Amino acid sequence: MREITHSTLQRIKVSATLDVQSVEQELGELWKQNTGEQDLEEDGAVMRARVLNLLVYVQSETALEEVNELLNEITSAHPCRVIVMLAEAEGEDQDIEMFVSAHCLSQAGGGGKNLCGEQLTLKARGRYTVELPSAAVPLLVPDLPIFLWWRDAPRLHDQTFADLSRAADRVVIDSADFRRPYEDLLELAGLLLSRSKEHARISDLNWARLTSWRTLLASFYDVEEYRQSLNGLNRVRIEYVPHDVAPGAVAPKALILAGWLASRLGWHAVPEQSLTNDQSGAHLFAFEKEGRPLTVEFAGVERRAEMQGWIARIELCAESPQPATFVVLRSPDGRYLETEVGGDAGETRSARTLIAGDKTEAELVESELEILSHDRIYEEAIAATVLMLKAK
Repeated sequence: MREITHSTLQRIKVSATLDVQSVEQELGELWKQNTGEQDLEEDGAVMRARVLNLLVYVQSETALEEVNELLNEITSAHPCRVIVMLAEAEGEDQDIEMFVSAHCLSQAGGGGKNLCGEQLTLKARGRYTVELPSAAVPLLVPDLPIFLWWRDAPRLHDQTFADLSRAADRVVIDSADFRRPYEDLLELAGLLLSRSKEHARISDLNWARLTSWRTLLASFYDVEEYRQSLNGLNRVRIEYVPHDVAPGAVAPKALILAGWLASRLGWHAVPEQSLTNDQSGAHLFAFEKEGRPLTVEFAGVERRAEMQGWIARIELCAESPQPATFVVLRSPDGRYLETEVGGDAGETRSARTLIAGDKTEAELVESELEILSHDRIYEEAIAATVLMLKAK
């Protein structure tokens, strides 16, 4: 069994010019204090390990506390140099403060070597927050991949985001946290479409959460007898759990799932006929494929508070050559995903029940830290989502 420890934050004095060499010397001294004169071949010896750089950007002390807990788990899978930036832009002006701590992975009960990576925490308030990138980037370890975990909605024209993403090989975001889903998705699309080399490749934790849904929906197309009906779809209904931060908007996860279907199946949004509401309050978007109309309907449903932003159910409906429905739904307790195929008499012709297997935020980030390439399927899904939103 492995144990994860996070040492107490120790403050480092930051000079006005941020002398990187002095900071590295301070780090070296702190490692010496922690390791003493250990023989690296002995059990319990502390080994400094770094396989990547991880920049983390947060905007509140609460978010910083959450991230510190998550980093204990993330760094156990990816020993690295972590540079966490706390930018409280609305606070009273305070110049950058720097703290250092270590994340260590050791064998429970002793024995084996302790693998440790360091964490630098930079805090600034008010007008000094814009200086965080210039303080953080020089502290990156050369010749290692650089990931930016941006725990906020990305802003194409935000200078802090631009400076940090320019330094990164990959940017990790979470569209589930978008406070303005439609505007933020449009902003994200602008970022993805930008051909400027200033912007890195994008990972979206919300996209990763859709993996099981996409797999189950794609599995319908693996059955030859279903394909004729699936090629004649005329309606799709996606039920989602509204989020408190934007209760009147369709949840980003539901929008992106629809965008993925549109991009894979060749649906085209019909201008000026989208984003209408029916009597039940559902949001309706109009599409067409090869002249055949298709409606995508988004409906909010009630579930437990912890399921906010989740998809509850998706139903694909066809009228020809004969009525058929293809359903993926989440059980009320959120633990399972179920699939159903219905015929023209309303009977269920087949059904499967799978464990949902939802990953934690830390597990999702761990997976994204193993990817450096573009995710073309995701980028095309976002592009289709934005075309749908622009057609309203």
